[in-house]
Amino acid sequence: MTHQISADNHHRLAAEELIVLRARLHEDRLFRREQLREIAADVVGGACSSDLAAHREVREKLAAAARTALAETEAALARMDAGRYGNCGRCGRTISLDCLSAHPQARYCPQCLAGQE
Repeated sequence: MTHQISADNHHRLAAEELIVLRARLHEDRLFRREQLREIAADVVGGACSSDLAAHREVREKLAAAARTALAETEAALARMDAGRYGNCGRCGRTISLDCLSAHPQARYCPQCLAGQE
């Protein structure tokens, strides 16, 4: 099921564009889930304790980043399902197709992102 973006926006994402972006988000979700499984299954044997501690720290950071990326992807899919995908979560402006193509999880338009930094 695809939803169109609200009528007050200058540009609507076409159904075909939404299909492509949804597919990319689904691919990213599968990748992140597999990444988390691999990180969880990663066990190092025979290393010294300092190496194990460093390895554990890297694994924890990788897992945290993968969980964050997965949450962003899930949120984008939820916005798509709710018909809010492609609108800035702050100002309501349309996020360009170029921006969404580069980062399908985008929640904010470039202007609002620049204001956050």
